[in-house]
Amino acid sequence: MRNTGTRGYSGYRGRRPDGRRWLIVALLLIILAAVAFWVVQRYIVYDMGGYHFELPWRRGAENVQPEHPAARSDLEIVIEAGDGEQPPVTQPLHAQELDVSTLQGGAARALQALPENVNAVAIRLKNSGGELLYPSTLPEALEAKAVVGSSIVGMSVRELCASDYYTVARLSALHDSIYSFAHMTDAAVQQLAYNGYIWYAPDSTFYLAPEKELARQYLVSIAREVAALGFDEVLFDEFTYPPGGRLNNIRTEDRTMTQEEALALLADELRAALEPTGTRLSLTLDAATVLAGGNETTGQSLAVLADRFDRIYVPTAEEQLPELRAALEPYTAELVPILAEPPADDVPYLLESNP
Repeated sequence: MRNTGTRGYSGYRGRRPDGRRWLIVALLLIILAAVAFWVVQRYIVYDMGGYHFELPWRRGAENVQPEHPAARSDLEIVIEAGDGEQPPVTQPLHAQELDVSTLQGGAARALQALPENVNAVAIRLKNSGGELLYPSTLPEALEAKAVVGSSIVGMSVRELCASDYYTVARLSALHDSIYSFAHMTDAAVQQLAYNGYIWYAPDSTFYLAPEKELARQYLVSIAREVAALGFDEVLFDEFTYPPGGRLNNIRTEDRTMTQEEALALLADELRAALEPTGTRLSLTLDAATVLAGGNETTGQSLAVLADRFDRIYVPTAEEQLPELRAALEPYTAELVPILAEPPADDVPYLLESNP
C-alpha cells in the first residue's frame, strides 16, 4: 500500500512541468503577436481607398516632399538666381485648388499630382454651410457643432503649409448656416415680421449679419486660427449680404450702420487681426460686381473693398480679363482670375478643383 501511494504521488508531480511549458509557450506567442502587431501597424496607411499596407521602402519614397522652385515673398512668387549674381526672378501666382478630401492620403501625395507650372495651392477650409473642414479648436465653433475636419486633414494641412508651395486658405464668410442658426439673434440676418427668427435664403440657408459684433468676432477668430496654421493667404468668399430671395422680409430696423459700412468694418477687423502674422487678406467678387463698381443689393462696393484687400479673385473667362484689369486699375488690390484652365499669358490665376 505504501509503494502504490508513492507511485501515485510521484506520477502527479511528474505532470506539472508539462503544464508549465505550455503556459510559457503561450505567453511567448502572445508577446510575439503583440510585437508583430506593433511593427506591422507602422506600415498600415489610411487614404481615400481605405486601409492598406505600405512597404517601408515605398513609403519612404512617397513621403519625400516634392521639390519645387516656389518660395514665399510679397505678392509674387520669387525664385533666387542660381549663380547668386542675377537679381531674383518673380513669377505670378499660379494656384491650383485642392479638394480637402485629397488630403486624406497625405499632403505629399496631393502635391506630387500637381502640374509643374503650379507654384501655389488653395484649399477650402470653411464651406457655405458653415462647416469647418479642418480640426478647429475654437470653443465657439465646437459649441455650434461646426467642426467636421479630421485629425488626418489637420496633419496634412500642417505638411502643406510646411512645403515650398505658397498656400491659400479659402473661407466662406457670411454665408454660414451653422453659426447663424446657433446665434439667431446675436449673429444672424433675421426676419422682419418675426423678431428673433432667422431669415431663410431661397435654398433654406442662412447668413451672418456683419453689423453684429458676434458675427464679426467669429470670422476674425477663424481667420486668426487659420493664419496660425501657417497659411500665406486667407481668401474670403461670399463676403456679402444675401444676394437674392425675399429681401423685403429681412429685418433692418435694428441696424446701426449701412451694409457698405458693415462690410468695411469686417474687412478692417480682419486686416487688423492678420497684419501681425504677415498673412495676406483676399476677397472673391463676381465679375459683374467688379465691372459695375459694386452691388447695391449685397452691400459690396469696389471703392470701399478693393483697397482693404491684397488680392481680388474673380471667377471669369480669359477673354474678360482686359475689362477686369481696367476696372481694378485705380486700386491697390491685385486681380487674380479664377479660371477653368491656365490662360495663354503668364498672368496670376487660380484653377478651381473639379466638383
